[in-house]
Amino acid sequence: MFGNNTYKFSLSLDKESLLAIYKGTIQRVRVQTYEGLVIDLDANHLKRFTTENGISGFFELVTTKDNKFVKIRKIG
Repeated sequence: MFGNNTYKFSLSLDKESLLAIYKGTIQRVRVQTYEGLVIDLDANHLKRFTTENGISGFFELVTTKDNKFVKIRKIG
C-alpha cells in the first residue's frame, strides 16, 4: 500500500496471557518484526485472532507513515 509501512512478525500467546488481555491486565503486547524492529501493539487489536488455545501465528501489521495503526491480518 502506497505511503504505509508494513511489518511482519510471529506471535504466540497462551491461554493465561489471553485471559490477562481480556481482563485488561495486559494492554500492550511487544513483538519483534522479522527485520528486528520492536513494536508495542495495543492488545485489543489481537482479540479477533483468539482461539481456545490462545493466539498463535504469523501476522502482518500495516501502519500509516506516522506509525498510526491501519490494520493487522493473520498471514499464516
